[in-house]
Formats: sequence, C-alpha cells, structure tokens
Amino acid sequence: MSVSSTTTWTQAYTRYSLGAILLHWTIALAILFQLAVGLAMVHLDAMPDALRFALFQWHKTIGILVLCLTLARIAWRLVNPPPALAPITSRDERAASSLVHLGFYALMLIVPLSGWMLVSAAAAGIPTYLFLLESLEWPHLPVDALLPSVAPGQIEAGQIEDGLGFAHKWLALSFLGLLVLHLAGALKHSLVDAVPSFSRMLPHGGLARPQTRLVGIPIALAIIVAALGGGLLAGQADLATSSGSGVARPAAATPQGAAGDWIVDAAESRLDFAAQFSGKPLTGTVGAWQADVRFSPDALERAQATVTIDTASITVDNSFVAPQVQGKDGFDSDTHPTATLVLSQFRAADAGYAAEGTLTIKGKSLPVTVPFTFDENADGTAHVAAGSATVDRTAFDLGVSNDPTGQYLDKAVTIRFALVAAPAGSPSAER
Repeated sequence: MSVSSTTTWTQAYTRYSLGAILLHWTIALAILFQLAVGLAMVHLDAMPDALRFALFQWHKTIGILVLCLTLARIAWRLVNPPPALAPITSRDERAASSLVHLGFYALMLIVPLSGWMLVSAAAAGIPTYLFLLESLEWPHLPVDALLPSVAPGQIEAGQIEDGLGFAHKWLALSFLGLLVLHLAGALKHSLVDAVPSFSRMLPHGGLARPQTRLVGIPIALAIIVAALGGGLLAGQADLATSSGSGVARPAAATPQGAAGDWIVDAAESRLDFAAQFSGKPLTGTVGAWQADVRFSPDALERAQATVTIDTASITVDNSFVAPQVQGKDGFDSDTHPTATLVLSQFRAADAGYAAEGTLTIKGKSLPVTVPFTFDENADGTAHVAAGSATVDRTAFDLGVSNDPTGQYLDKAVTIRFALVAAPAGSPSAER
C-alpha cells in the first residue's frame, strides 16, 4: 500500500457516531453490572438475603432496559451505519469481527428475553417492578403458550424453569467469551496494526466524527418509549385482570357468636398474622371470619372456640408476596375457601390461659397451642381475649414451591388476635 493511499484511508477513518457511542457504553456497563450481580447472587453465600432479594429485583429491571436499549441500538445502526474498518484488515479478520458483533447483538436480545421467560415461568411468581416501583409493573410472558408442546403432559413446570435457568446462565456467561475476542481484536489493531481502534468508540480524540443522520434520534427514542410503554401498559392490564379474577363469592359474614355464650364485636376485634420477608416485617390481614366462643374462667372444662376464616379475604402488605396469597402455593382459596381453628381443651397458665386444638389450612390439620389473656374492660361492658400462636407455614403447604427453606419468607408465621366480646344477651352485645 502506497503512502498516498495510506493517507487517504487514514483521513477517512472515523469514529462511531455520538449516538452509537452513548448506546454502546450504556449497554456495555449494564451488561457488566448484570454479570457481576448475577454471579454474586448465585455464588456469594455470605450475602444477606435482604440484599440478595433487592439485587434480584434490580437485575430484572436492568435486563429489561438492556433489551429496550438494544432495540434502539439496532435501529440507530440501520439509520447510521458504523464506519468502515481499515483496509489493512484481512478478510478473515473482517469475518471474525462481523461474527463477534453479530454474536453480541444476538446475546443482547436473547439473554434478557430468556431471563424474562425464566421469571415468568418461575413457581415463585414474584412480580417485576421496574426500579422497584409498584406503579411500574412489568408483565409476565405466557411461557406455556410460547414454548412448543413437544410432549404434552410430560414436561412439568419445574423442568421448564430449570431449563430456562440453565440457558439464561450459560448464554449470559457467553458474553465473557465474546468480550475476550472483542478486546483481543481491538488490541491487535492498536498494537500490531497501529490503527486507533479504541479511539473510534470514544467521544473525543484525533479521529474525525462522521456525519450523523439526526432522524435516528427520534426513531431510537420512539422505540425505547414504545417498548417500555407497551410493557408497562400490559403490566397494568395483567394487574387489573388479576385483581378482578378473585373468588367470585360474597365475603363471609362479619365475626359474630353462634352457639357460644360470647358475641364478638367485629369493629373492635382484630385477627392478623406477621412474618419476616427479605429481612423486613410483613403483616397479613384477615378480612372476613366467624367466631363461636364459649368460655368462662370458672368452667374451663366446658370452654370451646371455633374460628372460621374466609381465605379469599386474606391480604398482605407486601406487593411481592401479595400475588401468591390466593394462588396454588398460597391459601389456594378456590379449592380451599375456608381455614378453621378449633380449640377444645383449655387450661390456666402462668400468664393467663392456654387452649389446645387443631388448625386446618388447605385440608391439612395440625395440633396447635394458643396462649391468651382474658380481661374485663374497666366499665365491665366488654371482655378482651388476646393472644398469639406461631406456626410453620411449610407444614400447611404454604409457599413450599416459592420458598421452601425460608430464605426470603420466614417459615415461622405468628397468628395474632384480640377479640372484644360481650356475654350473649347482655345490653352491650345487643347494640
């Protein structure tokens, strides 16, 4: 190659457009963040569970952003083609460079999509909130409809989740292999060929800036807005559908006494439960329940109590857990519309009283002991029975698919109550 021809191609050798540079480094940093966080979540056992859960949610958010930015990057590349390689580059090097870039674009689309499918197929069913904002819910994909049914009835949901998890992991790690090839090529051009390869992807330096077709800016922005906006609209539609697809039956009657000798005051009484989720308190509320109570401190041998809970009325104050409460891994309220607590043996205890009986949830009945206190109000018009009992949720098949070990949602759940009641037939009970 002559000196004049070398001068000619050197003068025409330009950097990438500013839009390409911005998208390149934004996506590159996001991918490096994803790889670091993904490896840390899986392999760093010392990481606190609360931090692991938060990073997992951010991992989903950044993955969606990578997908949307990649679509914008492809559109920008079509409108503003990349600058040509130096003519001193061999045909084999050009082919290798094209394959590496093609691999990057393929992975930038496939890896986020596989992660999205993995989250959608996961038994946990944890919703995706972009930037951890509940108002920005991202939809789940209909994985069953998207995956071909090769052997109907022979592939279980867990196998699909495991397969997607395997694919997502190794596809993501493939980025590292392509990154090594990409850097090796750039170093070869810079050190051996004396071509300013790195400078082409920097916003400043000695290389000339190419002519940019500004129409690429609104096109790229429109693609990002359309992708994010469409997903968020679909997420809101899913939320509205799930909110309106609850058990279509009237709520159970408000708490009242039946054959017992106490009438429970619905407005003043409380029945709820508490646990820990991702290192933070979680509270659940029972909206509809009935209580049949017969109790006298002077006749404990005759005491008995039955509490019937409408499982469809159970809610929790955590938006990540709430979608699973009524599902198959939760209380499964469609199949098991009620849960019952039957207490039949009462005795005096150091701090008040204790009652023993059976708690039945999802058709599983297990023994339970409930310590409680029984006090009379100062004006004598009402009595208060307050107490709590701690149970293992997994013993009742609650959350055993989502979190059987209690990594995020503690196994121990404390049921709490404060019943305000008046003797049947008393003036206060008849109000």
